Amino acid sequence: MIPLPEHLRLRLAAEPDRVVLPVDVGAGQEALVAWARARGLTVTREPPVSELRWLWWPRRRADLMTWAAQTDSSLPLLVLSGTDTRYTEQEWRAAVRGAPAWAASTFALSRGWPAALPLALALAESHASDREEWYRHPLAGALLAPLLPPGPLLAAYRALALTPLVTPQVAAALHVSWETVEVLADRGWLWAVPGGWELPGVLRRHLCPLPDPQVARPVAALLHQAGFTAAALTLLREAGAWDEHLTLLAQELRVGSGPEVLRATLRALPPYWREQPAALYLAGLLARASGDLERAEALYSRALPVLPPALQPLAANARGVVRAVRGDAAGALEDFGEASRVGGLTGGEAAHNRATLLVQLGRHADAEQSLDGAIAAFREAGDLRREARSLETLGSLQFGRGLLQEALVPYEQVLRLLQEDHPEETALTHVNLAEVRTLLGEEEQARAHLERAQALTERFELTHVTGWITRVRALLALHAGLPQVARDLLEAVPSADRSLQAETQLLLARACRELGEAEAARAALAEARALGLRADLEAALQGADDVGEVIEAARQEEARLELATALLHRAEPQDLEEALDLIRTHGYRALLRSPAAHRLVTHAQDDATRALFPLVLRVLGPLRVTQAGRVWRSADFPTRKSAALLVALALSGRSQPREQLAERFWPDAKNPLASLQTAVYHLRSTFGVNLIRSARGRLTLTFPVHSDLADLQEALAARDPDRIAALIRQETTPPAVLPDLAAELHEECELAERLLHDALRVYADAQPEGSLERRDALRNLIAADPLNIEARTHLVDWHLGQGDTESAQQERARMQDILRELDLG
Repeated sequence: MIPLPEHLRLRLAAEPDRVVLPVDVGAGQEALVAWARARGLTVTREPPVSELRWLWWPRRRADLMTWAAQTDSSLPLLVLSGTDTRYTEQEWRAAVRGAPAWAASTFALSRGWPAALPLALALAESHASDREEWYRHPLAGALLAPLLPPGPLLAAYRALALTPLVTPQVAAALHVSWETVEVLADRGWLWAVPGGWELPGVLRRHLCPLPDPQVARPVAALLHQAGFTAAALTLLREAGAWDEHLTLLAQELRVGSGPEVLRATLRALPPYWREQPAALYLAGLLARASGDLERAEALYSRALPVLPPALQPLAANARGVVRAVRGDAAGALEDFGEASRVGGLTGGEAAHNRATLLVQLGRHADAEQSLDGAIAAFREAGDLRREARSLETLGSLQFGRGLLQEALVPYEQVLRLLQEDHPEETALTHVNLAEVRTLLGEEEQARAHLERAQALTERFELTHVTGWITRVRALLALHAGLPQVARDLLEAVPSADRSLQAETQLLLARACRELGEAEAARAALAEARALGLRADLEAALQGADDVGEVIEAARQEEARLELATALLHRAEPQDLEEALDLIRTHGYRALLRSPAAHRLVTHAQDDATRALFPLVLRVLGPLRVTQAGRVWRSADFPTRKSAALLVALALSGRSQPREQLAERFWPDAKNPLASLQTAVYHLRSTFGVNLIRSARGRLTLTFPVHSDLADLQEALAARDPDRIAALIRQETTPPAVLPDLAAELHEECELAERLLHDALRVYADAQPEGSLERRDALRNLIAADPLNIEARTHLVDWHLGQGDTESAQQERARMQDILRELDLG
């Protein structure tokens, strides 16, 4: 008796007391029965009725289902399937020792089926394998006969032996009722496989060694139509239906199948069929997979005129790819155009390939049209992955042309299609969206996309995506005016991916340039020169290349973002007008925060344009004013009162009377209005543009204002603790309000401090009871308002809740001291 497979012996080593054998025919049940008897288990063919130690060999699958429904499921039980009893290829080869070719061929058909091993061993020893197909040997009839169904079922079983896969449609085509199929399956003569049932391979070939081609062809068509192409190919090959077999192979195989698969496929064909047009096409695939592009093109060209119409688009598309690689753009476009007309998957692939070539040729509008055709073809064919790929390519095309808002649409469609079923593609699309949002100046949305990409990366261990995420984080840091942070991030990015390395080095060159490290910037740029126009632009910004040439190249490539950046850098009057128009048209808000953006402010002659250059005030902490990429702090103003005048107008949000402002800030001056006018002049000199206009005795800021105080007020109204925390920058102590202008802006500081206290209270109330965040928030609230008895009471309660009575007593003592001082004790 042959031994049990190793993986099965390992499972039995646990010495289970209750074992259910598979119903599948020839699954080595006899060896398992011998194992059970040696261990003293009761062997039964009937459903067991006791809880004693037993091995049950069911007669039908239905018996097992019925028994399981009536049995205590908590009992330890080992239920084996037919797959559990099969030998691995290594075990099979070890058993059929001394005949490796024989072992390989017999395993390929048997797939480790235990009942086939004695036959393979016997024929190997008798050298019968040299004479005839082993499943047709007389010994096969003797050894396999006991495994066949009884007479009434044998005719149906023999009919089903024609097909590698039994489905309802196939059974009907073979004139076998589905009820009969279910009986055969229930009693183990058919095995469950994805999509239907199958006979053991050796039994199938033994019963039907020479399938009738006339019967096999329609059955193979049914299998292929149902998506079981591998089974259809097997059936056509076994039936010798070489014409249909070859056509189907040509439809299914691609260069990506690999040279070994393609070579084995051609080798399996009879010599006559290797010379047929479809085989020439396959030979072309093999030549291309082997790197022989000239031979591949020649084979495709020989095959194309005589191929069946169904295969001609495939060959045209394949030849187009080879021609494109070999530099024959005109020929490639002709092939792709011809193939794309058929639609479907082949037409979609050809349209996608055509678009890729058109992008390389700079014909972006034509490329976009081809991508639209590819997307439509893949959508109609229901191929989500390819539709998403073409959408991703369209997004990249729009991004490269500087059409950032347009690029958002295909990228977001990709996310809807993938729905995170494909985590790597989803994560990278989030990264792409984050980069687009960053360049549009929408940092909050960019960070949200990066967080989703990071979550997918951690969940599915997509370590190679981490570098792309880090690169966009560095881009955000650069746009926030933090080049050192960007440099630190970029220097930590791994360099295994050449594309990522080039993109990282290009961004690192920019960070080093903004840090004033010219040599490091040049060294980083040298690693990114393969990126073409974008690298040329960085070289021009570093002063190494002619910015005029970059501008002309950007016009030719329709690279609008690079064009706007270069124009802003050259800064001739007409350049600035054009750059501003590009920024307004395409939403390049990030450029408005670059160091060169201040050159555009003087061109803001109307309210709509001035809205692009808001004054951004930070007053929760030392004063900081930002506009068009430049930053001013209190020390950068000619006088403290000129700074205070600007802040007062900005925070008020409305025009104010000249006389009132003059008396407020210069009450002791001989001529307060003259002092006010001097301050307005100082502000104009400082900012390089007229910030304040005067009309009808009132002063108004000419640019809109964004302030952290207004943001805090909105967050407080919305009771949004996360936004409040970000604004008040929770640290060891809360921020002071304008400490550098407190004397000049007493009213504004008092209002801001009340708002800040309210925000601190809302934030503290939102923290979970017993959390460290709540303790720290209460401490910050007390630091901002030492007389806040309610906050001190809550802090005492927090310490008591933690069992820290000593700290609670200390806080209570401080509170009592304050109450006594206030005469409230």
